[in-house]
Amino acid sequence: MERRFTGGCAEYRCLDRRSFLQVGTLGALGLTLPDYLRRAAAAGPSPPAKARAAILVFLGGGPSHHDTFDPKPDAPAEIRGEFGIVQTAVAGVRFASSVPLLAGQMKRLAVLRAVTHRQAAHEPGVAYMTTGYSFRPGHNFPGLGAVVGFEHRDGTRAGGLPPYVGMPDGAGGGHLGPSCNPLTVPGDPSDPKFRVPDLALPDGLSESRFRRRRDLSARLDEEFRRGRSSEEGQAVDRFTEQAYGLITSPRARAALDLGREDAKTRDRYGRTQFGQRLLLARRLVEAGVPFVTATDFSWDDHLNIFPALKQRLPVVDRGLAALVADLDERSLLASTLVIVMGEFGRTPKVNPMRGRDHWSEAFSVVLAGGGVAGGRVIGASDKEGAYPRERPVTPEELLHSIYVLLGIDPNKSLPSTSGREIQIVRDGKFIKELTA
Repeated sequence: MERRFTGGCAEYRCLDRRSFLQVGTLGALGLTLPDYLRRAAAAGPSPPAKARAAILVFLGGGPSHHDTFDPKPDAPAEIRGEFGIVQTAVAGVRFASSVPLLAGQMKRLAVLRAVTHRQAAHEPGVAYMTTGYSFRPGHNFPGLGAVVGFEHRDGTRAGGLPPYVGMPDGAGGGHLGPSCNPLTVPGDPSDPKFRVPDLALPDGLSESRFRRRRDLSARLDEEFRRGRSSEEGQAVDRFTEQAYGLITSPRARAALDLGREDAKTRDRYGRTQFGQRLLLARRLVEAGVPFVTATDFSWDDHLNIFPALKQRLPVVDRGLAALVADLDERSLLASTLVIVMGEFGRTPKVNPMRGRDHWSEAFSVVLAGGGVAGGRVIGASDKEGAYPRERPVTPEELLHSIYVLLGIDPNKSLPSTSGREIQIVRDGKFIKELTA
C-alpha cells in the first residue's frame, strides 16, 4: 500500500514503509582500474574519520529551504514567503525566523546551501539522497544506514544491539540483502504507553524455559535449512538472533527504554513524536548503535504551506537544537555525525494554492558533529533560491563525504545478492570545506 505525504501530491505518490526500505541497485557498475585511480587522485587525501556513529534525520516529502536554512528576504513576496529572518550565532549567517533555536546552534552546524540533483519525484529523490545512486526502476542500491550497518555487522552483537535502527523505518539493504534492513521501531515514543515491542519475555515464561525453546528452535531450523540456504533464510536468522539479543540484553533494553530518561531532558526535546524519536536516537548511539534513522513523512506542502510550517517547524527546531546541544554536552557530538535532509527542497515561487511544489535544483542539507567543522555555510543558491550560485554539491559528493567521516571507504565494493561486487558510491569526492 502506498500513502501520500501530508498535503497530498497530484503527480507522485510518496514512499510507504516498504518502498522506503527497498529504495535504492544493480545495472552497469563496472569500474576499470584506470578509472578508479583517476578518481582517487582527483579526490585528493581524505581527513581521518572522526565519527563512530551517525543519526540521519530524514524529513520526507521535501522541506522548504526558503523557509528554514536559506531565506531570501530581499526576494518578492511570492518567493520570500511569510517568515522573517533571524541572525544566527555566526555573524553574517541568517536563517528563517521559523528556526531560532537552530540559529543559536549555528556554531556547531555546517549548512550546505547548494545541494542539487534532477530527481524531483519522491521515490527517485529519496533513493538518490540515501544511496548516492540516481534512481532507475528495477535497481536497488543499499541505503546509507544499511551500508554502515553491514560494515559494523559484527561489532554490536555482543551487547545485543543492532547495527542499524530505523524509527519508524529506514532505507533498506538493497543488493546487500534483507539481512541489512534496519531494526524498525514503530509507534509514537511521546505516548506515555509507548513500548518497543517484544523487549521482554511473555508473562509466565522463565529465562530457563526461554533458553530451552530457543535451543529447540535453532535445531529445527538447522535441520530444515540444510541444503536450502537462501538470502531470505539468512535474513530471518539475523533478525531472530537480533530479537533474542534484544530480549536478553540489559544494555539493549535500557537504551530503548525512554522511561529511564530524565524528565527535564525529555521536556527539552519536546514531548512530541519527533522530539522523542531524536532523544531515543541519542540513547541508541550513546549505547553503541552505529547508525540510526529518524524519519518524519510530513513535508510535502503543495498547499497552505505556511500554516503547516508554523505548526511543524517549532517542533523540529526544538528537537534538533536539543539533539545537537545534548550530544555536545555529553561529549558525544565529536564522534556522532548528525545529518538533516529530505529528498529535495520546494519551489522558489509560492503556487496559487499557497504551497510550494517539488524542487531539486537547489536545496539545503545540514550536518553537525562527527568531524564536521561547525559555524560555516558551504555553497550558495541564487537570489531566488532556485539554482546553485556557487559550490554545488551532488548526492554522490554528500554520501561520499558521510562515508569518509564514518571511516568507511566509499570506493570500496560490497557483495550483492547477484554475486557481483558493487561500489558503495561512484563519482563522488570529499567535500573538503566540511573539515578544512
